[in-house]
Amino acid sequence: MFKQVFIPIDNSKFSDYCTDFGISLAKKFDSEIIGGHVYAANLHHKRFKEMESGLPEQYRNEKELIKQREFHNTLIGRGLRMISDSYLDSLEKKCEQNQILFKRNLQEGKNYIELVNQIVKNQYELVIIGVRGLGEVCDKVIGSVCERVVRRINSDVLIVKNDRPLAGDVLVAVDGSEQSFRSVDIVCQLAKNYEIDIDVVSVYDPHFHRVAFDGIAKVISGEMENVFKSEEQEELHDNVIDKGLEKIYHDHLQVAIKKTKGYGVDVKTTLLEGKSYDQVLKYVDKVKPSLLVVGRTGIHSNKGLDLGSATENILRFADCNVLITKDIMVNSENPFFENMVVETSIERNVKVSSQVEEITWNDEANALISKVPAFVREMVKKEVETYAHQNGKSVITQEVVEETKAKWSNAMNMSQ
Repeated sequence: MFKQVFIPIDNSKFSDYCTDFGISLAKKFDSEIIGGHVYAANLHHKRFKEMESGLPEQYRNEKELIKQREFHNTLIGRGLRMISDSYLDSLEKKCEQNQILFKRNLQEGKNYIELVNQIVKNQYELVIIGVRGLGEVCDKVIGSVCERVVRRINSDVLIVKNDRPLAGDVLVAVDGSEQSFRSVDIVCQLAKNYEIDIDVVSVYDPHFHRVAFDGIAKVISGEMENVFKSEEQEELHDNVIDKGLEKIYHDHLQVAIKKTKGYGVDVKTTLLEGKSYDQVLKYVDKVKPSLLVVGRTGIHSNKGLDLGSATENILRFADCNVLITKDIMVNSENPFFENMVVETSIERNVKVSSQVEEITWNDEANALISKVPAFVREMVKKEVETYAHQNGKSVITQEVVEETKAKWSNAMNMSQ
């Protein structure tokens, strides 16, 4: 694991934290460290030309300007290169002292662009980067270089926020995705080499569904209102949604436990209820781990997403070092989720005839459906249109909508 560790260096305190963390990992896993730095000589050349109009009169004739440009470009180019080399000299010396293989990766250009290019080109397994750099002015935000690099790569990336060594409590978040279970694998391998206590955390959120359905109930009247405020609806939430979600995430923890047993590692598991990133951040504040490990994206991600929303908030606000594991897009589904669908889904055997005419909505039906919140409107419309297809109706009226509501209510009764 982590045969090549890339560490961008800028001589800041966070850069020093990264160096210490990287050397510790390299000693445990026999890794090679690549020290990286990007200097911007061309930016200085450009800025010098922009400032030429402000030079004293004796320096503004063309012959003198050419001379000054050449002198400045040579001085800045060589000077920045020497400074950059000195940054990497310090890291190389530490690697030599610890008998760690070391390579340099020195580039000229825009910092984050060149870092990303080198990480992608060389496919470094692990990147260790400080949350902020020399330009730090506020200790509550993430630095621009750190954020831009993290978003644009798909290597494992450790964002270093403090100088705590890897010891004590380590949290790993799982949500049923392949990348979250890979996070468990990584933490178990760390546990083989460090004195750490693993806490596997999973968060389920039943509250959103209640908020959504309460919102629907407020804008729908008549028979539909009774459905959304009925005892059957409460039963649906208690027995199907709330308990179903809890079981799904409980099962994710069971999968994680099975994985850790394969490594011979004992772990603690914690199941939390609420918004995922919010609960994880609160738990971090409570436990104060030395490291939090999360997947780049989660169970609901789609191809092309750079960071999941929970991971992004955790990256910004977690008061600990954060390891984000690389994205793994797979087509397989979590077997526990499949089982839950079989056990708790409402039966709707739909056979749509291709011979039915195109569906249209009359004004009364459109007025009724417009009251449904936008985020569920398409789902409700599809339900009504499916009912119309099944019953050979080509025009959806208020009566058809009410009939669909009644059928939906009966389906809820079936879930008891």
